[in-house]
Amino acid sequence: MRCHRFRWNLSMKHRIRWVIFILTWLQLGSVMNCVDVFSFSMVYMEKNSTIAAEAGLDDIYIYTLEEKSSLISAMAIGSLIGMYPQNVLMQKYGPRLVLTFASLLCAVVTAFMPWALDTNYHVALVFRIFQGILYSADFGVVGYVCSKWSPIKEVGMSLAALSGFTAARAVIQLPLAGWTTSNVGWRPIYYILSIILFISTIIWFLFYRDDPEDHCLMTHHELQHIGGGTKRDKTKKTPYREVLTDKSVWAVWVAGFADIFASFVFLVYGAQYYQYLGMDIQANAWLNSMKGYLFIGVRVFAGIASDRIRTLPEKSKLRLFNTISLQVPAFFLMLVVLLPREHPYLHVICITFYQASFGFNCGGFYKGAALISRQFSYFVIGYIQLFKSLATLLEPVLFSLLVLPGSEDSELSWTSYFLIHALTLTVANTVYVLLARSEPADFVLNAELELSKPQLPCETSIN
Repeated sequence: MRCHRFRWNLSMKHRIRWVIFILTWLQLGSVMNCVDVFSFSMVYMEKNSTIAAEAGLDDIYIYTLEEKSSLISAMAIGSLIGMYPQNVLMQKYGPRLVLTFASLLCAVVTAFMPWALDTNYHVALVFRIFQGILYSADFGVVGYVCSKWSPIKEVGMSLAALSGFTAARAVIQLPLAGWTTSNVGWRPIYYILSIILFISTIIWFLFYRDDPEDHCLMTHHELQHIGGGTKRDKTKKTPYREVLTDKSVWAVWVAGFADIFASFVFLVYGAQYYQYLGMDIQANAWLNSMKGYLFIGVRVFAGIASDRIRTLPEKSKLRLFNTISLQVPAFFLMLVVLLPREHPYLHVICITFYQASFGFNCGGFYKGAALISRQFSYFVIGYIQLFKSLATLLEPVLFSLLVLPGSEDSELSWTSYFLIHALTLTVANTVYVLLARSEPADFVLNAELELSKPQLPCETSIN
């Protein structure tokens, strides 16, 4: 039942959509933190396992480098398994129920993750796959919430808020992980993050609504403002064939793959690289955290600029912002290759700008996806999750093949690893710049044309 809409005079009048975006950012980020924290804790598991063994807990399982890499890939496998069912359920029941149920399960799984990791590899593998299944709807939620709650004129800023949930790693996970790992070991961070996820899920469920019209705090003015954008028709099925054969959609997905693939360099293996540079645990965590804070600031700036700049055509803005978000990081990665190892903080500066540059993607391929797919953006943006999963599968394989920690050729290994990612970014940006479009795609126009056709009255038989 819809609650009664009432008038109110608080400072957030006509701004409920932004509360929705912030709470959704926190919710998606909390889920991601629970799934992603393994990539930080795995670096220090041997140290804490050794301490535990010395204390008499000799039944702690010790992981090899190959097993750790496979546990990272296991999350991606789970995400691939769960992505389609989660999106189907979300179309039928809406993200409010689906994401809430998945998040509560994810909180439970995360709380038991230390036990699974201490037990043996196969138990941990099952838990990681399950985590991936529960995480798989996140990008679909971004597309759904954007299509329902964001006016077309504010797509850039809306996507800056929603798709930037990965920055929650810097705000929440890394400071907590750095402190707990240094002082009490890696296990407590899983318990803390599961509690945070449980609390954020309850808050999000109580405040969020799948449709703005069902929210009791919405004003008629804000509903009309949101209604200026195209809203997805609930009865219209997704034209899968038309979407999958559209070149501009594939340009978005190629750019999305490169973005996620390259960002994993330091999101997943940043701890190893900082160890290679000779930095300690807390320095590692806080440096990664500072990069995340800068990323958030850049993202907010990019989202506002993308919506407010009027001197450039929309397609030119998409190309400009996408080039900053993909080609500029490739440049900074090349600088990291050229810098001497003896000056680690020069590496840190370049890596910081490298990560921050990705914040412009909200005005690049993410915004392009929303503009070309409109009411179907939940599908186009949601399936960036597919390419994220593929990147997550590929990254550990590439890392294990190229980077040999502790070997005499470590410098050459890291160089090869970085150059491959720089090349991937360059190719993907070139593809997007050539195929980008800002107007609705043909499958959107065809769907709207079909909906606008007059309905013919049913013929009646004459007896």
